[in-house]
Amino acid sequence: MDILVGIKGNTFKMVFNLKVFRTLGKVWNLPSLPEVMERVSLIENIESGSFEVYEVLYDLIFQAIDCCPGNQIKISKEEIENLEISELMELAQGMTEGITASFPDSKTEEDTEKKITAPEN
Repeated sequence: MDILVGIKGNTFKMVFNLKVFRTLGKVWNLPSLPEVMERVSLIENIESGSFEVYEVLYDLIFQAIDCCPGNQIKISKEEIENLEISELMELAQGMTEGITASFPDSKTEEDTEKKITAPEN
């Protein structure tokens, strides 16, 4: 699922594919997807104001944009760090939706049933 976001007058796509999470694993020196996802889950505590949470958020936004091959314009992590708090919160909301949609576990039980139920003849 692609999420479109506007930053500094430009529109970017954010993707949440394995490349994003693998790259974050390298950046954070974490060897597995579960460990990366555990760190990503820190953004759920954004209201805490923890700088660690913001660092995770900045890295995730940057990689979600940078790893999308459809983005013709590049953005720096510093440009993301300079966003207003309100803009950052909007991006965080879009990311939550994108991450949730990217993982099979996020499908509803009804969707799962539709996928595994063979059509009747």
